[in-house]
Amino acid sequence: MTDPLPQAEILVVDDEGATRVYVAGLLRQQGYRVSAASTGADALAAAQDRHPDLILLDVMLADTDGFAVCRELRQGASTKRIPIIFLTAKGNEQEIVRGFESGGVDYIVKPFAVSVLLARVATHTTLSQLSRGLHTALDERSARLQQANRRLRELNVEMATVEERQRRQLAQQLHDTTIQELVLARILLEGESQLEERRGQLVALLAGAIKQLRSLVFELSPPLLRKRGLYQALEWLASEVREQWGLHVVCEQSGDPPALADALSVTLFQGARELLINVAKHAEATQALLRLTYDGDLLRIVVSDDGRGFEPTWLERAGVASGTAQGESTAGGFGLYSLRSRMDLLGGCLRLGNGRYRGAEAVLSIRVGPGVDAGVEG
Repeated sequence: MTDPLPQAEILVVDDEGATRVYVAGLLRQQGYRVSAASTGADALAAAQDRHPDLILLDVMLADTDGFAVCRELRQGASTKRIPIIFLTAKGNEQEIVRGFESGGVDYIVKPFAVSVLLARVATHTTLSQLSRGLHTALDERSARLQQANRRLRELNVEMATVEERQRRQLAQQLHDTTIQELVLARILLEGESQLEERRGQLVALLAGAIKQLRSLVFELSPPLLRKRGLYQALEWLASEVREQWGLHVVCEQSGDPPALADALSVTLFQGARELLINVAKHAEATQALLRLTYDGDLLRIVVSDDGRGFEPTWLERAGVASGTAQGESTAGGFGLYSLRSRMDLLGGCLRLGNGRYRGAEAVLSIRVGPGVDAGVEG
């Protein structure tokens, strides 16, 4: 005789009290948990409430017949997978066929042999619990896949939003600075009679326009990343933030990271840029530290400042790993969400928090190096 799985529960449905007690006693002796019902209505309620591993169902009930109960259980979202064995005195061929057509998995005719009943019960409870485990695993996997798909769709939308915002900002910056300076230079050139007198002004305008264009080109595709490496690009970034935003940025390096893939180096550079600009715009800070460290196989970029830091309630809501620096809504609102998602996809992470004494700290971290799988710092 097959041993039952631990804690398997069986619902016995029979309108005869003596049969219910007898069958329930047999099952309890085998280690099953047993509940009982005498009517179809009670059986439906018990099945929905207890979700047993197996139902032993009589055909002849006081309020309905077992075939109708079985069909209704098969239509219920929470009961449709519960196996049902008909246990009844109606044993002609037509009734047996009706039992299987209504959704039963087995059919036992009274009077029954105890060994046959227990063997079939053991088989179907085992199958039921295995099936339930498989369905639970599939449901969990499906839920995770659906969540991942939703996140990817959201990320696509956010990325498109960020890219469009960056294009608008680039167009506005070109219009307000470089293009205006070039237009003014053309106007000055058109006044040929005073060309010598305006030479110095023309040179200054053209130099400014060239500098603006070089800065924009660097932001779009930093050539230093490919020619000199990440730290030299970060040094240039620190000087640009000092000049454009008036924020004193100190750039430091510890360790010598290996050559990085283009996607990773660009993501780290753009992430550092966004974090520094967030500090300059919202932290009310006077100085910031941009530090690149490489220890073992762990690469970090740390941006810290002496500003007002994050609101504790915002950090709690944001899970200390997402959202916008200083809790403000800016390009960084979507940008930091996008940055965190991009770091996740590369196998890294973005962590936000407050400094021990003052200000905020943001850390981009990822494991890199020969023979090392990309991972996330714990």
